[in-house]
Amino acid sequence: MIRAHTGGVQPSDWWVPLAGILALVVVALTDSNLASFQWLNRVSQFTGPTPWPYITILGDTAVAIALFLPLATRRAEVLWALAISAVLGTLFVHGLKPVLSFPRPPAVFAADAITVIGPAHRGNSFPSGHTTTIFLAAGLVWLHFRSIPLRAAAVGIAIVVGLSRAVVGVHWPIDIAAGAAGGWTAAIVGTALAHRWAGVGRSPITRALLQVLGAACGLFLLIGSGTGYPQAIALQYAAGIVGMVVPAWMALDDFRQRRRTER
Repeated sequence: MIRAHTGGVQPSDWWVPLAGILALVVVALTDSNLASFQWLNRVSQFTGPTPWPYITILGDTAVAIALFLPLATRRAEVLWALAISAVLGTLFVHGLKPVLSFPRPPAVFAADAITVIGPAHRGNSFPSGHTTTIFLAAGLVWLHFRSIPLRAAAVGIAIVVGLSRAVVGVHWPIDIAAGAAGGWTAAIVGTALAHRWAGVGRSPITRALLQVLGAACGLFLLIGSGTGYPQAIALQYAAGIVGMVVPAWMALDDFRQRRRTER
């Protein structure tokens, strides 16, 4: 059974940011960033390249939002927390990337020294945007739902998606660790702000705007705007359909409830 997380943010909810910061510090102090990247990047030699585009696009912003929407169909506070957290996550990623401008693995290694699956991005490595996004989503699941299997699945998926950024050859382990810490922190702060501004989140206008934004993510995916991984186009289109259908269902359900209230 899925039950709402009715309490506030607890100190124990900070375990992922703390783990991410610890991992980043350990990798930096041991100077193991390149070696650990190479170890992760070789994983596809054993699994083959096929699954990794499907895994890694789960961290694409539009895909993640579209697939998260079913969890928020009857939970206005979850949808509101998602919206605020997404803004914070975006500011975190796009605030740091151009300022730090760290090179990515394809800019450091020779082309035949690493495996790159998908686009070979070369700049603005830190932090990993895909990892930030998927850990933001996992953090929201952790904060708003009590189901242990759901929480475990969310965290497990987030870890695999984060690590996939090294497997596909475009991010360092420190990028992944920072993205995990930043995404989960955005979920915590976004949830706290959503609780503080709960009245705004319950407004019919706000809810309608959020439904439009969710549908826009779905449309973005369906019209063929690429995630950078055409190998996973089937998953992209599936997420697009979810992103279009769920907000439409939510809007219809809201309309029916207003009609019942008016009677």
